[in-house]
Amino acid sequence: MSFVSNFFSTFFEKWGFTLKQSRIRNQVIFTVILYIFLFKYCRVIMTILEVRIGNTIADPLLALIPPMDFSPLTFSLTYIALVTFWLSNIIHPKSFIIGLQAYCFLIIMRTFTIFLVPLEPPLGMILLKDPVTIIFMSNTNGGYIVKDLFFSGHVSAISLFYFVSNNVYIKRFLLFLAISVAVLILIQHVHYTIDVVAAPFFAYLAYTLSVKLYNYLHEYDGNAIAD
Repeated sequence: MSFVSNFFSTFFEKWGFTLKQSRIRNQVIFTVILYIFLFKYCRVIMTILEVRIGNTIADPLLALIPPMDFSPLTFSLTYIALVTFWLSNIIHPKSFIIGLQAYCFLIIMRTFTIFLVPLEPPLGMILLKDPVTIIFMSNTNGGYIVKDLFFSGHVSAISLFYFVSNNVYIKRFLLFLAISVAVLILIQHVHYTIDVVAAPFFAYLAYTLSVKLYNYLHEYDGNAIAD
């Protein structure tokens, strides 16, 4: 019980200190609004791009793997990673704000790469059924979007959680989850190998851009955001 009370006490203390500063408060509000806008924007663009005819890539690794359905496990591990990131970073405003801004960068980059690299799903793909994603993102017929391929959203998101987190044990756990989800996605033929391999690099780029943005905005603020 003391752990829970300490958690909420730390949460209110650090966020209270952070949000008292109008410049940072406005930044947080802008970031949240931008995230909501990009989430909607991404959904609209993905729906449009879904009807394009893309290319099919010869993937030697996938050719060696008989496709199997791991949707429930992949879904579970992905949201375990999300909850782990939230609970471990929500009490660290600086990390949390950097993470949210980095995710905005990630959404923008992924939308552009999917536009620039039109692909058809891999041969033998088994639909990755995510009961949460289908609520917010679906094609014109209400079904799952399957052409949002380069780069993997699942792997890049968990990789981003890994880069943003500071606790060494949380990082190890998130790394394990990122590798596990990457393997399961390949076994299910949801993505090409290049989609999965490229995902951590884009996640790191998004994280790096977010850190640079933070340093630029708070160059003269000192330790303006509570760690």
